[in-house]
Amino acid sequence: MKKISITLIVIVLALSAVLMCACGPKVQSTEASLDFDNLGSRPNAQAAANSTPVDASKITLSSEETTDQAVLDSIEYLLKLSNQNNIDCDFFAAAAYGTGEAKIRFTGQNIVGNMDIREWRMYDNGEYFFDSYGLVVGGYTLKENGSKGGVPDSLVSLISGVLNYTERVYSPDGETFYKSKEGKADSESLIKFPSLDAIEYKKPKAQKTDVDTYIEENHYRHSFKEFTTDNLDDENLTPITSGKLTYDEANGIYTLECEVNCEDERILDLSIKSMKQSSGTDIFKYAKKRLTIEIWECGLVKSYININRWEATLLPTSLKLQGASENFYNQAFTYNKEDIKIMVVPDEVKQSLMK
Repeated sequence: MKKISITLIVIVLALSAVLMCACGPKVQSTEASLDFDNLGSRPNAQAAANSTPVDASKITLSSEETTDQAVLDSIEYLLKLSNQNNIDCDFFAAAAYGTGEAKIRFTGQNIVGNMDIREWRMYDNGEYFFDSYGLVVGGYTLKENGSKGGVPDSLVSLISGVLNYTERVYSPDGETFYKSKEGKADSESLIKFPSLDAIEYKKPKAQKTDVDTYIEENHYRHSFKEFTTDNLDDENLTPITSGKLTYDEANGIYTLECEVNCEDERILDLSIKSMKQSSGTDIFKYAKKRLTIEIWECGLVKSYININRWEATLLPTSLKLQGASENFYNQAFTYNKEDIKIMVVPDEVKQSLMK
């Protein structure tokens, strides 16, 4: 998912803004649980039968990092196959956590901000739930000798005020979407969605939109159900530059690790578009993106880990503020409704989906 990448580059921008103002409002927050709920169980027989399985004849394995095109083609094939299976499935649930660190160098100092993100989403035959929240969890100065120094409370408070968020989305049919970005939403539009108790906001009204608008506004490529928006469709592009691919025959799991091509912006066009819209700067570079993904032999994704880095020159450019963010995102999937019982989600959702 793109959210943590974008949010962390916004931290960099917020840091620059805060350094040029006196103080900010105090914001009260609570710690977020980053447990991803022990998901990742083997898909049940029905889910496996309804998905397109991995064609072993299209797979070339390598336990070592390689640029062998046959291996890279295999990785690309698995990414597209599992992403499409997720789009086509009748039910899935996923939980994720992300951590990140954003840095900015200003007047000889390195200022660092840290943020945690947690989210979960479910799809059940048209009904879709998505909840996400992020919390700024600290900040410090990094001295030339490597030691850490303090950051004024006003700095952390103002950054928290800008970046702490809750977001929830509900669709009863996969066609009409209700979205709120601030706390508990209107009960008539989001049914019984409770507060995440992460940040307290005034009660807003939910925004109503259609599926095409929702996909466009959130920069998905094909569907709101996909787990990757990287451009893997254009045969003229080279999305993967190196990687390795192994197969655990005993458990029926393919594990791929790969470096995504960050030099060709067409590969990550939707992530970049989302970044420009959210961060307010065009002067940045996607410096690194490495994926580690487990895929069941039936073709469904088990887990998705994304480690990436952004570098940016911040606006106004005359100040030449240099910033960067490094972040980690881990998402685990299940295709078994029974696993909802172990997820940290509202009881109302569990009761609704377990009927």
